[in-house]
Order: sequence, then C-alpha cells, then structure tokens
Amino acid sequence: MSAASGIPILFESGGGDDATVWKYILKRVAAMTGTTLITYDRAGVGKSEMDPSQHGVGNGVKGLEIGLKSLGYAGDIMLVAHSLGGFYATLYASRNPQHVKAAVLIDANLACFFTDDYLLKKFSLAIDVRDDVELMRRASFPPQIPVIDIVAERTLFDGTPDAERWRTCHQEFVVASSKRETVTAQGSGHYVFISNPELVLAAIVKGYARVVDGANRLTVLNRAVDHAVQALNDVKGKDAQYMHSENDLNEWGYALLRRGEMENALAVFQLNVRLHPDSGNVYDSLADCYEGMGDRERAVATYRRALEVDPKKKHAEERLKSLAPPSAN
Repeated sequence: MSAASGIPILFESGGGDDATVWKYILKRVAAMTGTTLITYDRAGVGKSEMDPSQHGVGNGVKGLEIGLKSLGYAGDIMLVAHSLGGFYATLYASRNPQHVKAAVLIDANLACFFTDDYLLKKFSLAIDVRDDVELMRRASFPPQIPVIDIVAERTLFDGTPDAERWRTCHQEFVVASSKRETVTAQGSGHYVFISNPELVLAAIVKGYARVVDGANRLTVLNRAVDHAVQALNDVKGKDAQYMHSENDLNEWGYALLRRGEMENALAVFQLNVRLHPDSGNVYDSLADCYEGMGDRERAVATYRRALEVDPKKKHAEERLKSLAPPSAN
C-alpha cells in the first residue's frame, strides 16, 4: 500500500496473480494522482495463506471489507480490476455503492460471459466456480458509478466462438448505463497494463480526475500531460524495455503455466510472439503452452514455426519427434 491523500485507488488482480502484477504501473499512477494506492494478496495467493473454510468471491470481498476498515479506508474509493478481479470489484461495488466513486475494468470477468453451457464445458467439476458465478449473477454493478471498460483486442479466447461472446458481454455491460464507456485495447492481449500501459494509465487518470474537486482535478490532469510527454520521449527507455522484455514475459508465462493458469499463460506467450516475432524461443514457449493445454495440433504447428525461425531450436525438434513422429505423417 502506498499512503497519501485523496480518494484511494484499490487494485484487484486477476486469478492467481498477487499484488506484484501491478508493478508495471503503480509508480506512475502514484505520480500522476498523488493518492493512496492499495494492492493486496487474496487468500492463498502471494504472501496470504489459504483458509479452507473461507473461500470464494463472497468470502474474499467480506475479508477485503474488514481489511479496508482496519486500515481506515472504508469510505470513498476507486476500483481498478483485471480479469477475475472484475468479480471482486463488481461484488464490492454492489455492497458499497455509496462509496465506490469510479472504476476501471481491464479485460475483466463479467457474469454474462459465464453461461450455463460454458460452465458445464469448462468447470463441470469446479463447484466453487459455479457458486461464484451464481453469486455474481445476483450482484449487478451499480449503474450510477462511472466505469471505463477496457477490452483486449486479442482475448483469452482468440480463435473460438467464446471470443466474440466475451466482447458481446462487455458491450451489453457498457450499454446498460450511460455512465459507462468502452475502449478496445488494439493489439493487446489479456494483460493490457503490460502490453499497453499508457492506455491503462490514461483511463485511471481520467476516471480519477472525474471524482476529485476542481483544484485537484486540474493538478492531476497537468501531471498526466507532463507524464504523457515524457513517456513519448522515453518510449525506448529502461522501463519500456523491461515491460516488453522477451525473457521477462517468458518467465511470467511459465510461472502462470506452473500454477495451472493456462489461459493467462497463453495470453502472455501470445503477447511475447506479437512483440518478438523473430525469436524462435517465443514460438517454442507458446508451443509448450499449447501442449500443456492438450492442444496437440497447435503445439505441433507452433513447434514447427519455432524451427522455421530458429533451425537450431533443439527443444522444439525433440518435442516434434514425440508429438509428430515420421510414421504418423
């Protein structure tokens, strides 16, 4: 948590992510808004231990409310939520509509996407997931709260009918209230705040400027202008190189893969391919992800692509021998 003055901003991470996932933008959000920023690890993630008797979105939000109250932040607040964090932000806002002043959703979960057919197909044995969705179907985001809804152009479901349904769900969410607006993050995958941090920063500053008084609003907007000028000037600087680093994204993707966050891992590996199309290693890693997801056809095609880019890629060659032996061709 970064303590300062003004309306605090609470960041809700995606499934399996801890508070460190926001490291790409927190310092700049703090510099532009000058307000308190709150991040935390949900139970069982990062530094927070799991309590088997207290699980699910409902218990998570109740715990969050207790934590915020103990820290003295039970009043007005702004929400920024990514992926699964959309469920937590929605439930928190529905329970505290008088205190949530604005929200930015980043390719966030919305209940309308999780149809009965989808739950049966993907989560037939996951009782907790189905219980969470049932809860979210009863908890609507208050229409009076201003929301900027950022949707990734390349969703987690690219190439499937679910991709269009994800976009349609977000469109329905936005048109349900005049206080909501949508932005498509062109060229971005699921982690928009990594692939296009400037877009997310601009949305947060825009949302925050709306809920502070006139004098503070002008200060925030002036800082944002100064930041934008410097960001354009330093686009090839150290921070940008780090955020778009092939190795950094690769390590992150494998970390997600090891945690079983297959769809999140896929989004990161796909982003790495978009950013570094001349690297055989990024195709090799993406193929590992497809293989881990049980998608043999895409794994084989992507291992072959890795060898086209880098004929010396031994790992891809070995995996192809296992997945597509000569006798099978």
